[in-house]
Amino acid sequence: MYIFKNTEINNKKASDFETKAMLYLLGMRSDSKDIDLITVDCFNDVTGLSNDFEKLWDVQSKNHSSLPPSKIGESLSTLYDNYISSITFFEYILFIPKLTRNYLKNEELNIYNYSNINDKQKKGIEKKLKEKINGNKSGCEPPLFKDFLSKVTFVEDNKRSSTYIKQLSQFKSKSAISESIYNRIFIEIRDAQTALKNSYIENEQIHHPSEVVKFNRHITKSEVNTLLISRLVGIDIFSFPGIPISFHPHIKSMDEEAIKDLLQECNENLSRAFFNKNGCREFWQLSERIIKTLKSDLTKTIKNVLDELNATTKIKTSYLTQDTILYMISLIKTGLNNADK
Repeated sequence: MYIFKNTEINNKKASDFETKAMLYLLGMRSDSKDIDLITVDCFNDVTGLSNDFEKLWDVQSKNHSSLPPSKIGESLSTLYDNYISSITFFEYILFIPKLTRNYLKNEELNIYNYSNINDKQKKGIEKKLKEKINGNKSGCEPPLFKDFLSKVTFVEDNKRSSTYIKQLSQFKSKSAISESIYNRIFIEIRDAQTALKNSYIENEQIHHPSEVVKFNRHITKSEVNTLLISRLVGIDIFSFPGIPISFHPHIKSMDEEAIKDLLQECNENLSRAFFNKNGCREFWQLSERIIKTLKSDLTKTIKNVLDELNATTKIKTSYLTQDTILYMISLIKTGLNNADK
């Protein structure tokens, strides 16, 4: 049985730092593709979970202006509590600002384990962590203490807020989207994260990680990605009402039923390409190329844009048919036209 403790009771504004920790899980790890859901202020500040709830990435974030060894030790306490809890976590992560470099053996690293911290600082960390766990200054070593420390990953934040969004969106061109748009998206995600803390779950109990969803303190990767693409192209690409004006010439010779069938097929294909782990990257890359092409000349027809894409890009994802790409171009063109008004 797992009991939620030390959750934020007040609707306290979520810090940029906690949002960076969440976006780090979703887009900056080699195993980010395995994380499908993020809980907020349940197990810890943020916790990533796999689709089957069998793997949990636990993150404690601490944005202190300075982090002496005693503060580091204190910050590790909730991760230790989870380490000895009834739930097995896949990884234990302390997300922090850059540490003083002379604390580290290899000062070049920004992601490292406990063995990279110098012995002098380790003494201060362990002293404070023992006090926090034991509730006294006895210095007694708690159960599995050394084993826990060997499992912790330290992740230093050394990036701007916009960089976390850029990494998640997988757009490569720096000129395709302005910095201000990325920053606005970051703030929107941060505010959505804050809203998840409105409920009161202190002392609630669960027996399996999957039960956490009943508290509605989670956000899915799909929800974050959908928000991202809708903000970057200017419209909600997956629930556009009606038919984009620039798509009309492509369907003018079809009857009503054929148009309905084509629109349904295009929408389904876009969703499959976007939410499919294997095709998602190509979807982002194609979106970026369409945005770049249209921004150079918004008067181009969707057929002009498709011809340019076909001349330079080989599409491998089967869902991205020529009709689907034309529809996608028309949606993005509509979004960019709206943004200019």
